[in-house]
Amino acid sequence: MKSLRKVLIASLSAAVLATATAHAASTTDYSDQWWARNESGWGAAVVQQASTMFVNLMVYGADGKPTWFVAASSLQANSPTGHTVFLGDLYATTGPYCGGTFNPALVSERKVGTLTFDATSAGNATMSYTVDGTPVVKNVTRQTWGHENLTGSYFGGWNSDKSGCITAPLNAPPVHYEEPLTITIDHAADNAVMMVLWFGDGSSIALRGTYSQSGKMGRIVGEFDQSYSTWSYGSIDMVEIETTISGFTARFSGDLIMAQWRDWCDMTNGRIGGVRR
Repeated sequence: MKSLRKVLIASLSAAVLATATAHAASTTDYSDQWWARNESGWGAAVVQQASTMFVNLMVYGADGKPTWFVAASSLQANSPTGHTVFLGDLYATTGPYCGGTFNPALVSERKVGTLTFDATSAGNATMSYTVDGTPVVKNVTRQTWGHENLTGSYFGGWNSDKSGCITAPLNAPPVHYEEPLTITIDHAADNAVMMVLWFGDGSSIALRGTYSQSGKMGRIVGEFDQSYSTWSYGSIDMVEIETTISGFTARFSGDLIMAQWRDWCDMTNGRIGGVRR
């Protein structure tokens, strides 16, 4: 595999140079299994590390036999607004029979075209590639195999930009807030979620919503529960929820009234997370 790795590194280096300096990625993590929903049997395994995306295409050749294509793509600094684009060269590979002794010398690769991964959201993208001059375009989504469960207690925090408050002084700088939190989550079997946020002064607010999953990414759409805390209500959309053995992270937007504000305020560019206790 050394020769293939060298080719992919050379390809990626050229792509990086062609797009000026590569980002130290602060993008959504697109690592997942992706598919064209109505084309079961076609698939793409995506692994993203910083600003590099490795794509393994599982397709069928003109002879109907399974065929393997790979690409190491780089994040494009000039991606259009609302798009996150990765671009790289696409290679076909051949090698020794899997049932025998593996001989790296029998591995060969051939550049067949290019691959573009153009994401318009965390869970939707267009994958375009060419194989020996034949263009292929697929609208792809993350493939979901199972649901995570967020139940647990976490120590972390949240932060967000705050705007649109009815009372003008609350819109004055600083318009960004952040607070440490203790977070407890009850995630029921029917994907009903109750998330309680405990603040440093001992007060707390609660969010009730419904959890859904797209690939490895979760989402909660819900409302702050006024019956739990009289001075906290509003809506929230929590997206890109990623869970690990250590905890969870997510992004959010919405609107909220809290005792600390006594006013409606919009929350944008919000982030929340915590380490499992």
